[in-house]
Amino acid sequence: MLPSEQRLRDNRDFRRIYAQGRSYPCELCVLYVWRRNGSAKEEAQGRRIGFVVSKKQGKAVQRNRMKRRLREVIRLLLPQLREGTYDLIFLCRKGLGTAKGDKILSAVLPLLTKANLLNDEKRVP
Repeated sequence: MLPSEQRLRDNRDFRRIYAQGRSYPCELCVLYVWRRNGSAKEEAQGRRIGFVVSKKQGKAVQRNRMKRRLREVIRLLLPQLREGTYDLIFLCRKGLGTAKGDKILSAVLPLLTKANLLNDEKRVP
C-alpha cells in the first residue's frame, strides 16, 4: 500500500493533472503525468499517485479488483521510480480486469519509460 503522503485524493488535483499533464496511453491503462512547479511544488513534496476506474468498467467489486492489481504492480515498481515532485494518475481500461499480473507489468513499464520516470541504473529484473 502506498504511504498516505504519496496518494492523490483531492478532486481538484485530479482535474489539474488532466488539464495540465501529459498522457501516455496503452491497451490496459492511460498514464497521466504532471511535473509540479511553482506554488504547487510547495504544497506537496515528492511524488503522488492516483488510480481511476470508470463505472463503465463494472460494479464496485470489479473496479476495486482492477485498482488493487494495478496498485500492486506500481508498489513493486516504486523503488525504480525517480525521485521528484510529480503526480501520476493511472486510468484503467477495460482489458485490465482480465489481464494477468505480468501482462499488467509489461504494459505499465513502457509507459513509465516513455514518461522518463524510471531510474536508469535500477531496472526491473
